[in-house]
Parts: sequence; structure tokens; C-alpha cells
Amino acid sequence: MLSRSLIAMLPIIYMSLIWIQSSYFNLESLSTLSSQISLQVILFFGIILELAHLFEFGILYLLFIFVFLAFGRLTHWKEVLAVTLAITYGVIDEVHQMYVPYRSASVVDLVKNTVGILVVYWIIHKHYFVKTQSGLARAMRRVTQTFISGNG
Repeated sequence: MLSRSLIAMLPIIYMSLIWIQSSYFNLESLSTLSSQISLQVILFFGIILELAHLFEFGILYLLFIFVFLAFGRLTHWKEVLAVTLAITYGVIDEVHQMYVPYRSASVVDLVKNTVGILVVYWIIHKHYFVKTQSGLARAMRRVTQTFISGNG
């Protein structure tokens, strides 16, 4: 079973991966492919890249929640802290991109990051505090029980 310290490292590792990806991804390098790929494929990948913000930062929020569950019950304040940490990292990532060649900071990207975080927040909150008998709620409580009982 994973130890709590390893669980606590997951968001840090994930944030490092986001940092690396945003440091080296050069959208300009894809422009050379535009003459070799159909417009529909380019549009499809463009949409996927734009939607990636929703998933990327929603996953970061989820990892923070997983850490909190490994150390005890989820509370409203832990949810708020997870949202705050994930959004703050989204801001840091956008500021970081201002200094990366071929990248730029974008308020629109920050909004997409925040929407992804809030969608996952809504799902987690709804299942943990409202639909307490759902499979997701039981799984989240099982995480806490596993680590609190000394098995993690």
C-alpha cells in the first residue's frame, strides 16, 4: 500500500509534470505539420489541447483531495484549501508561461483551469457530502479508513 508521504508527493510530482510540459511545449512547431495534415485533424487536436486545461487542473484538485483523505476526513475547509492551491498553481503556471519562448499567459487559460477545478470540486462535494451512499463517496471514505487504520 502507498504510504502517506508518497501520497503527499503526488500533487508535487504532478505539478512538476505540468511545469515541464508548459516549459517545453512549442505550439509553433506544429505549424509545419499544417500542410501535411487535414484541417479537421488540426481542429480536433486544437480542441483537445484547449480541453486539456479542464482535465489537467481538475486532476490536480483531485490529487489534493486524495492527500487530504489520506490524512483524515474531508471537510469544507479542506475542499476550499484544495481549490485555492489548485487555482494558485494555475496562476503560477500562467505567469511562468510569460517567460517561456513561444508561450504566453492567458486569462482564458486561467478561466479554463478554474472551470476544470470547479467541476471536479462540484462532483467530489456532491458525492462526499450529499450522495453519501454513492460508490464514489464510499471509495473516498475507504481511502481515509485505510490510512487512518494504519494500513497505509
